Amino acid sequence: MIITGLSGAGKSVALKTLEDLGFYTVDNLPVELLEPFISLVKKGHIDFERAAMVMDSRERELSHRFPAVLDALSKSGYEVYVVCLVASPEILQRRFSETRRVHPLDAPMPLSESISREAELMQNIVNVSDLVLDTSDLSPHDLKTILRDRFSDTDLEAGMLLTFLSFGYKFGIPMESDLVFDVRFLPNPFFVNGLREKDGTCQDVIKYVEQSPGTLDFISGLGDFIEEMLPRYASEGRGYLTVAVGCTGGRHRSVVVLQRLAERFGSSELVNLQVRHRDIKEGS
Repeated sequence: MIITGLSGAGKSVALKTLEDLGFYTVDNLPVELLEPFISLVKKGHIDFERAAMVMDSRERELSHRFPAVLDALSKSGYEVYVVCLVASPEILQRRFSETRRVHPLDAPMPLSESISREAELMQNIVNVSDLVLDTSDLSPHDLKTILRDRFSDTDLEAGMLLTFLSFGYKFGIPMESDLVFDVRFLPNPFFVNGLREKDGTCQDVIKYVEQSPGTLDFISGLGDFIEEMLPRYASEGRGYLTVAVGCTGGRHRSVVVLQRLAERFGSSELVNLQVRHRDIKEGS
């Protein structure tokens, strides 16, 4: 799939959405590298089922070369689908003004003229596109929804990458976290002789943490909350969710809670589960 169109029309949002859907993505691929790129795939040097790449006016000769390259690929038996994103000049000018980004043409001319010039340059590509989307009245969320509905091979609530991540607050909250839960209120095995050197995967530590009144109810309630939130995140176009659980050192309590959550969601058909214990070797 080739994503193209006008600057400011949403190509970055489109590419990220397709990446979340499992596409191998490339931004700003020169048109002369399209055929060699596909050749690498054919020879097995790159392995994926679907690819999406952005090709736009950042390459000055794109509009002249693109139709011929597309025709050659089609004649060679490759299935190439072109999505072109456009928007009204007024909307594009407003978006550039809000973000204060420089227009790719970056010529000594007013922004309105750069937008008009790019529309002229891209007309050849608009004419050969399989799908032209006018994003003038679309929010980024709307665009994500349209692309997911059209190109996802799974339901919105299926296949989300769910990552459970334990950590120690003394080493900092993980930057990639979407949801963060603090379990430092649970009894700390660090202060118990014979448990300090062990971690939250050991049965002695698990038993000590879980015997505290209310611990199992808390874990159950946390699991219920995550289960309720998953379809809501999926409906917003999210392909992944990272849930971080932290204690002081990331070695005992957070690991115990995370292991129980992993047991609950490990067999779920709604998610692809990953479990990481970031600080289990370092924490206390």
